[in-house]
Amino acid sequence: MAIPSFGKNAKQLIIDASSSNLKVAEGSYNEKTGLIMLEKVGVVPLDSDTINDGAISDSSGIVLALKHALARLDIQTKTTILTIEGAYMHTRDLELPAAKPEQLKDMVKYEILGQGQTKDMIVDYITCGKTMDEESKTEKIKVRATAIPTEVANDYRELLKGAELTPYALDVNPNGIRKLFSSGMINGSTNVSNSTLLLIELSGRTTTVTVLDKGFPVLSRRLQFGHHNIRQVAESVKKVQGGGDRQSSLARRLNITKSDADSGVPVEDIDVWHESVAEEPSLQSAVNAYFKSLTDAVSRTAQFSISKYHIDSISTCFLYGSGAGYKKIDKELSRQLGTQVEVLNTLSTVVGPKNFIISQFVNCCGAMIRED
Repeated sequence: MAIPSFGKNAKQLIIDASSSNLKVAEGSYNEKTGLIMLEKVGVVPLDSDTINDGAISDSSGIVLALKHALARLDIQTKTTILTIEGAYMHTRDLELPAAKPEQLKDMVKYEILGQGQTKDMIVDYITCGKTMDEESKTEKIKVRATAIPTEVANDYRELLKGAELTPYALDVNPNGIRKLFSSGMINGSTNVSNSTLLLIELSGRTTTVTVLDKGFPVLSRRLQFGHHNIRQVAESVKKVQGGGDRQSSLARRLNITKSDADSGVPVEDIDVWHESVAEEPSLQSAVNAYFKSLTDAVSRTAQFSISKYHIDSISTCFLYGSGAGYKKIDKELSRQLGTQVEVLNTLSTVVGPKNFIISQFVNCCGAMIRED
């Protein structure tokens, strides 16, 4: 979505539409200091499958929920940046001959789409260094290219217009992660610039594992499993035990009103430590199945990256996304992986409102950084 710039340090509305619940954030990015200043944030709960793997299924339902949430949060900003991710997105790392920008653009489009591509796609790319071709001894440009269907972009543009917002830019989550974690300190102790880390986004229906080496994401894998089954089982257990509905402190801190919140058990009320679930067989089964998929995915991704890219061993895994709120999830994953695991609580380049939880708004923060 290419729309003329509205100036540096201007207030922006960011919407992360990559999962079943929208995340919204209002703030600004200071290019000189590199700081992201968030003033208002909130989660917009949606009905199941309203957004299905990053694609819109019920536009009118999203518009109504979004308008209500923005009014409740008193967000007046109309200029909007959207960040998305889904199975429809194609990303490739390329090494291409040095060329003028227009020629390079044509080469990228050809490489990522090929000759037989009939679907209308939007292609964009970044250059991320240079390398020397061993055979020809000529310099090549390292490129990371991403393509998404034009139809998806148009659907989101129309959705924003239906919500009386002004589309400014369309971003994708992996690109936001690249921008956000290029520098800074995580949780006050881990320097991104000189560490090899794993960033793990725990969503309800997907899991994304990113290998971050010295501030650059060398690999990102989005896997088709999530933690939603744990909540479903926990809700069933609560009903059997006769537990009452209540709003969690997490819901309050994320600016979810009780009328907006879904009826499921809040993740912060679910303890996934192996000793805690041992007394409830159905919950134990769901938790064990999830951790098996998670540990397998993390181990395979780490091993592949170390072998292919010749990077250092992973020092720490950082968790973010909705699933990072489970009790002791960092402790349990650390036990099973045999490595240090932390919930991503703070990033030195991001300043938020009181009681701000960055783990839910990582994608919003990344999209706020503009490199136009």
